[in-house]
Amino acid sequence: MALAAQGSVVPAYRLLEQAMTAGDGLAAGTLAEWRMAGHLVRRDIGLARDLFGRAAELGLREALPMHVALLASGAGGKGRDWAMARELLAKSASSDPQAARQAALLDGMTLTEAGDPAGLPRLEPLNERPFVARAPGFLAAEECRYLTELAQPYLQPSVVVDPVSQRFITDPVRLARSAGFPFVLENPVLHALNRRIAALTQTRYEQGEPLQVLSYRAGEQYKLHSDVLPGPVNQRVLTVLVTLTDDFTGGETEFPDLGIRWRGQVGEALVFANVDERGHPAPTARHAGKPVVAGTKTILSKWIRQAPLDISGPPGRPL
Repeated sequence: MALAAQGSVVPAYRLLEQAMTAGDGLAAGTLAEWRMAGHLVRRDIGLARDLFGRAAELGLREALPMHVALLASGAGGKGRDWAMARELLAKSASSDPQAARQAALLDGMTLTEAGDPAGLPRLEPLNERPFVARAPGFLAAEECRYLTELAQPYLQPSVVVDPVSQRFITDPVRLARSAGFPFVLENPVLHALNRRIAALTQTRYEQGEPLQVLSYRAGEQYKLHSDVLPGPVNQRVLTVLVTLTDDFTGGETEFPDLGIRWRGQVGEALVFANVDERGHPAPTARHAGKPVVAGTKTILSKWIRQAPLDISGPPGRPL
């Protein structure tokens, strides 16, 4: 680590490789993290998956969940190995309560052998242009409880970068706490739910941004806004919200230009387009999460892009 801090990345990497060959699980885990982050060396998610697996074999228990997550999702282009992910999850269930809960949730889902949803609730249209629809019962109550509890340790105040000071400040539009689950944290349950969202929206899994859980306490809200991104980028074409809790008042999602107010029962999904048929921002898709009056509102939020996300990492790194 001292060598890497001094800029001698290649010698540092070789030392870690030697230590891994000698049976050092922490060295293998460090190599995996370097390959995943792409800051010191070139990002290689497929290699990171193998290195996390090697670290777990050498006794680094913390590496196993990342290995299983990457097996389940196939991130990095190496291909999904859903069967192996399920097998490793089942093996660790006897000693890991979190793995046991994941295995039980997956057993309760109607999935194909590849981990895709075998059936879906139908969308009920609420508006034609822009498209807005709801899907009651999209998530089971236990799945909603799992997401709510899983997010608790990760919840942080929503922040943005101040354009003047370049420091993180409280988001002036979204007054809430949020927790995101990028692919390295996307365990098999989260992956199965993300693939269910892709099937519901008739999009590819790779188009989805990381799943988020948002938590709004009394007085908190998401002010009127549009989910589109500025400029000619890989646009957010769809948004999916799912109600995870119901012990709150207020907090409806409102589309003032469409006359729609939605709260949703637990497990109900709301799907809406952010762009029109030509891919241009749809002004009438602007919406707001109204202030919560009492209790805590918890929802799943997921943005879906026009094309698959680029997760290749920054170029120009050694090795």
